[in-house]
Amino acid sequence: MAKKVVIRGGIVSTDTDVFQADVVIDGEVVSGLTTDSSDIDADEVIDATDKLVIPGGIDAHTHFKDPDPNEIEGFYYGSMGAVAGGISSVVEMPQATPVASEAAHIKEKIELGEKKSLVDFALWGAAINQDVESIEEMIDTGIAAVKSFMAGSSPGFPRITDASMYDVFALLADSDVPYGLHAENDELLQDGINTLQEAGENDPLAHADSRPPIVEAEAINRAIFFAEETGARAYICHTSTVSGLELVRRAKDRGVRVEVETCPQYLALDTDDLVKLGPFGRCAPAIRERDEVELLWTYVQDGTMDVISSDHCGYTIESKEAGKDNIWNAPLGLSGIQTMFPAMLDEFIHKRDLDFTDFVRVSSTNPAKIFGSYPRKGSLRPGSDADIAIYDLNAPWTATGADMLHKNKWTPFEGKKIGVRVVRTLVRGATMYEFNGEHVVHGQQGHGRFINREYGVGG
Repeated sequence: MAKKVVIRGGIVSTDTDVFQADVVIDGEVVSGLTTDSSDIDADEVIDATDKLVIPGGIDAHTHFKDPDPNEIEGFYYGSMGAVAGGISSVVEMPQATPVASEAAHIKEKIELGEKKSLVDFALWGAAINQDVESIEEMIDTGIAAVKSFMAGSSPGFPRITDASMYDVFALLADSDVPYGLHAENDELLQDGINTLQEAGENDPLAHADSRPPIVEAEAINRAIFFAEETGARAYICHTSTVSGLELVRRAKDRGVRVEVETCPQYLALDTDDLVKLGPFGRCAPAIRERDEVELLWTYVQDGTMDVISSDHCGYTIESKEAGKDNIWNAPLGLSGIQTMFPAMLDEFIHKRDLDFTDFVRVSSTNPAKIFGSYPRKGSLRPGSDADIAIYDLNAPWTATGADMLHKNKWTPFEGKKIGVRVVRTLVRGATMYEFNGEHVVHGQQGHGRFINREYGVGG
């Protein structure tokens, strides 16, 4: 018999409404919302008085890198960080050993994820100048999206040529499968890096100077052009620059199928933080100046920004410290899956006076819609999966690497005070994490389920 759980007394928010309600869960799904659950015979009652109850977060951009012979992160430890950060499902990128560019690689990742993950997961497939037939086979295997790099920024993941990129757009034109792009102009980027290195510039700001906003904006412009020409769906990953977002906004206005994500490092950190963090702040695109950060928020407020994701990269402390005296020696990427949504919710409600609904839209509902899992994910409507995050809105804490549950104990938010805390995360009705003065992970490896592209319509 399915376990019945009631979450009582919370402030419930969806992407459209905020209201007082009790959430009733039967087994793995939400069975109803009610103003009074006192007559319901529940197996468990969760007291959420004065707390925020929302659909579980969906991180659309993670790098757990399974399989990986070095076991730098993996589905298990990555999903530990996820549940502690209010995240109930992820869309995992294809970086692994090997890069997931064939159906056989996707099948291997599905098997690993279902053995190790605490959270549900969908998968990206890589487009790396291979025959489009292999991309079709990955789509048949259930991938949620296709990913390419327009610049040579990821070792082992070759950048795509313009010709191959156009072919992928053409292949996807008659589908809803998003084509995700790391959008940086390769020639401008390599010239910027070479110029600074030849000048002996090795400090953290040299990294930011090597890839100014135009490097990103030009590539976004090209991606939009290809999407518009073919009618395919472009998804611009980890956008950090206002000029690029303005291109996206104009494209949306004229009906181009384009969606865009950003990350916490571009909404909360700036180049002052990059100087302090040194190699632990090196990512691509680069962390921007404060003026750019503030302007980025206008595109969150007006709805241009579709998704906030972590781009979580679980590099070891040792690998990042290699760039301590020479920033170019640090790998590109930041950890962030555990801090992302608490830090962003704090920004939304305590610093930016935005609505809970705005947060739910970019943290859960939109990614569910874009990657094919809505309304079973990203929703609290009856029949949806009981993926739920509960937040204490007045529980300040200081982020430290030691407090992270992902494998490598560092965070670019080190020492930052965050004003809200995840107190419980449920994945399909099961409490996988709660905070009761300390972190408690209840879930077991293998609870996570693979979400194919048709999951939202019952696949």
